[in-house]
Amino acid sequence: ELLVLDSLFDHAFDDKRRLVDIYVGKIIEDMLNIVIPTYHHTDTGFQCCYTKVPKQPNNDDCGICVINLMESWTENSNLKEYNNEQLNEMRRNLVVEIATSKYNTCRVEVLQKSLALPQRRNNPNREKKKEVKTPFTAPNTKEITKRAEGKRAAEKERK
Repeated sequence: ELLVLDSLFDHAFDDKRRLVDIYVGKIIEDMLNIVIPTYHHTDTGFQCCYTKVPKQPNNDDCGICVINLMESWTENSNLKEYNNEQLNEMRRNLVVEIATSKYNTCRVEVLQKSLALPQRRNNPNREKKKEVKTPFTAPNTKEITKRAEGKRAAEKERK
């Protein structure tokens, strides 16, 4: 059985979809045969089951949705629909996680370059006292630096 987590799927099955499912099942069987030499192909292939997952609100965030599904999906989970703001937040968290990862060999260079990047400050949740002419300002990298290099490195950066 092949469980399909598809955040764009929203219509009834047709012959084209079934052909894609059969083809994907055969590719997976080929991979299994490589990884497990004793595995033998089945006559009917995998039966594809489309699980209920939240539908993404656009056609651009497949990667973010797949990562979120891999982190949180179980057969018994009842996941809520995504909205664009939640996807933006997931994307921001992923960028920080990648940039500050101990496995990122370019972490220091990325953090140094981020000092020069503008940061949005017209946040709708923030109460502004006056109108801002530009939506950008220097970024606050204190938290990113603290995560990536520890508290001492953040203090050195400020000095």
